[in-house]
Amino acid sequence: MKPYHALVIYHLEATAMSEMTRRRPQRSRSEWQQLIDEQAHSGSMQASFSQAKGLVLSSFQNWKRRLALPSPQESNWLDLGRLGESTTAGWDIEFDLGDGLCLCLRRC
Repeated sequence: MKPYHALVIYHLEATAMSEMTRRRPQRSRSEWQQLIDEQAHSGSMQASFSQAKGLVLSSFQNWKRRLALPSPQESNWLDLGRLGESTTAGWDIEFDLGDGLCLCLRRC
């Protein structure tokens, strides 16, 4: 075998290995949300959309599930920290938790 043949074969093998070990791009939450919105508006199935965009179907599905959950910023938490700034003497807050449960908070 001539030396340049060995070099060409080595280059082809190295290229094939780098193709197999190449990492997929890291996407942000907003990038995944854009892809999910695009798929929803396209009307195409998740599998065909993922294949056309070069996405791993399971990653697409995981991100779709993850982004469907409310984020901590969008949750229904009530910030009680501002109640300390009140100039009134006290306050009463009552939360109806359902099933006959009630949570009462009182500041005297």
